Amino acid sequence: MQYFRSLIGQHRTFAGTLLLFAFLLAFPSLLVPKEHSFFWLNFFHCKALDHFFITYTYAGDGLFSLFLALLLFVLNNRLLGFRILLAFLISGLIAQVLKKAVHLPRPMAALGTDTYRHFIDGVTHSGYNSFPSGHTTSAFALALLCGLHTRHTGFRWLFFFLACMVGYSRIYLGQHFLPDVFVGMLIGSATAIGVYASVQCPFWLKKRRAVSGAEGVPA
Repeated sequence: MQYFRSLIGQHRTFAGTLLLFAFLLAFPSLLVPKEHSFFWLNFFHCKALDHFFITYTYAGDGLFSLFLALLLFVLNNRLLGFRILLAFLISGLIAQVLKKAVHLPRPMAALGTDTYRHFIDGVTHSGYNSFPSGHTTSAFALALLCGLHTRHTGFRWLFFFLACMVGYSRIYLGQHFLPDVFVGMLIGSATAIGVYASVQCPFWLKKRRAVSGAEGVPA
């Protein structure tokens, strides 16, 4: 508990903004019918945005997190790479269990193509595994860990913004409703904070330091 207080104290502004953002997003997510918020958030569509979000949404794909973790291992930033890998596995498992347990319809299954005409052929999925958004979960787990590992405030806000864009891409592409994205954000953020606070130095990283005699392995 003392470490969590110290962590919040070190990142007071960032933590406060995250809490405020989650609090404000909770109102439309929990109090507004998800169909209504879905239409509100999809007020504008065009081909350029379609192509952009079809590509950008892969930033929330698990393969992107795995690739980045591997790259960090190669670059010898092993602690961050290990934390990203662990956060991805934990948050992904939680999201998948909830998908199977809750079994809510995706927008295409809930609304139908006659009600909403911006579903994209070959991209938008149907089915009953909408809640929560796995891409958003992975994106926020990755963004918060990267933000906590940098001392530059500007980069923290950039990572947070990029994760929010992944979340919006899931709604724009007709893959998820706002509550799916909101809960994915909570799962990813909570997992990232938990991993950052509890995973300080894996044994193999300590061993590497002792063997190599290095005084500063990037974290």
